[in-house]
Amino acid sequence: MVKNKQRVDQLQDGVRSLLAKSGYAFSEEDKALLEAILVELEEMSNGEKDNSPDQILRILSLLLRFLKFFGIDDISGLF
Repeated sequence: MVKNKQRVDQLQDGVRSLLAKSGYAFSEEDKALLEAILVELEEMSNGEKDNSPDQILRILSLLLRFLKFFGIDDISGLF
């Protein structure tokens, strides 16, 4: 659990860093997507250990948001 929390915290730091960089000119859609990802990461980091079936759906949702941010709409070629 501690290792997973550290990974989530690292992802949070990375997203915060992207949002704080003035060199990036994000579209409003990309910025909103990053902010939504950050909220989801914060909820995951602050939550208790969650073994519910919903946890895997939250992780998949987060992964899909990251893929969308990076412009990957079709994941069939990734596997």
